[in-house]
Amino acid sequence: MSVYHGTYDGLRAKIGAHALGPLVAHSGATLLAPNRIGLRCVGRNYTVAYPEGLVLDADDQPAEVNVAILLLLYLLESTGSPREGRWISFEQLPGGAGYLASFRGRVVAPILKVFGPEPSLLMEAGRDLDGEPLDQGDFSVCIPALPRVPVAYLMWKGDEEFAPSASVVFDASVQGYLDAEVLTALAELTTRRLVAAANRIRKEG
Repeated sequence: MSVYHGTYDGLRAKIGAHALGPLVAHSGATLLAPNRIGLRCVGRNYTVAYPEGLVLDADDQPAEVNVAILLLLYLLESTGSPREGRWISFEQLPGGAGYLASFRGRVVAPILKVFGPEPSLLMEAGRDLDGEPLDQGDFSVCIPALPRVPVAYLMWKGDEEFAPSASVVFDASVQGYLDAEVLTALAELTTRRLVAAANRIRKEG
């Protein structure tokens, strides 16, 4: 945990060294007040105090450190690149091959485990995270994980010959926002919240 806090403190210091206007404009964030940046991340609202870089959740409590780090990196690295409208796989990203095993284990495998037996549940769980349906695969949903980083989950039903399969893809513009390592963390967070939504839906149903 101390390592994470050290990283967080370093990023907070960097935020104050950047002009507020470009931070907001390039990331697609919202300026809530002269010193408050609003960001929606995987279905939840957060604020970033400027120039302190303190990240708060919707209850004005300190955000989880891993989420706070993710949001500050996004603000710092965003280039404002427009969406390209072209989906790419993780391994097509620069450096993606080196994190591919981790990505599959942390992002794709839990989706198959939870939604493989009931792939239609992906759509309902995705709506909990601001997701919109896509016309790909048998079931697919696009989740705005960050204002300018959509993450698409695609599923194919199994049959007598093939097991269910899943893919997680990104708009090609993601290269102007997050590197492969940080994108893995974002996708893992998205997967965790999708799984939590599915578990809640099953419990309520």
